[in-house]
Amino acid sequence: MKKQKYGMKEFAESHGLTCTKRSCYGLYKGYRIHVKYALMGNPSCLITVVTDTKGRDKDIEKYLEKNKRDLKISQYGVVGIGLMVSPQVYRGVFRRVEEILDKLVAQLSKLGCPNAVYCPYCGTELAGDTVEMEESGIPFKAHEACYERAHAAMVRKEEAERAAPDKKAAGIAGALLGALAGAVAFILMYLWWNFAAIAAAISVLLGAWLYGRMGGKNTSFKVVTVSIVSLIVMFAVFALCVFLQAKANMEGFDGGVIAKILQDWQNDAQYKQSIILNFIFIFVFDLVGTAYILFSFLRARKSIAARMRRIG
Repeated sequence: MKKQKYGMKEFAESHGLTCTKRSCYGLYKGYRIHVKYALMGNPSCLITVVTDTKGRDKDIEKYLEKNKRDLKISQYGVVGIGLMVSPQVYRGVFRRVEEILDKLVAQLSKLGCPNAVYCPYCGTELAGDTVEMEESGIPFKAHEACYERAHAAMVRKEEAERAAPDKKAAGIAGALLGALAGAVAFILMYLWWNFAAIAAAISVLLGAWLYGRMGGKNTSFKVVTVSIVSLIVMFAVFALCVFLQAKANMEGFDGGVIAKILQDWQNDAQYKQSIILNFIFIFVFDLVGTAYILFSFLRARKSIAARMRRIG
């Protein structure tokens, strides 16, 4: 018997949720939830349960970390308006979403986390002046005064971040450290497999992280700098590996190291192929890593305050 389809539309209908092109939201066993799903997204699936987490955030994080494997989630976070988890996406995505939500809602209820009847900002019952709103695309209801305070606080935070100094020199040093770590990975992989271009992606991602940790801001300058520094270091260490490899195989050859490299290039098809593949894929993996940090940069540019708005 053919298994019945159970995608986002069927999941939303089953639980009385509102369905959009890439998300569904509404009440799920008393809690406001939001499920975003886009196969090519980063992450592909993100589940949000809206609740006031104050005083319970550590307990929630402890539960999520302890049950990460059972829940089959790759990432999680406890934020001001609730918790977010990213399921491992295979087949039967929304069956998995349903199972995760059942467990999350049961645990939140057990911990005494307030449901949709309460404001996620202050944790008190939704009475008096309230507002239907969105924060980062997640719809929920809150006290109007809480919304105003949260919006004003986010505006102040973002203004302070923009005013903070951009430590470009320290950021470049961080990018270089990341590239050097990638260079170590390149050398080890080249020794083991004679193919090490994937180290370029490691170099870019680690360099981008260290750029930020050293005080550099998430700007287009960061994206370009990390990519170029990584590329230069990768090609330098690749040239060094080729040189040292040729030097180690000089026995019986009457000539210099460069001459040995040229001879192997002309006479050894496998050697030539290895050089070409490493050269090409250093560019490819550097581009893959750069695309990821570019996407992160573009996403970070979107102001959270600008995405906090009243609905209707």
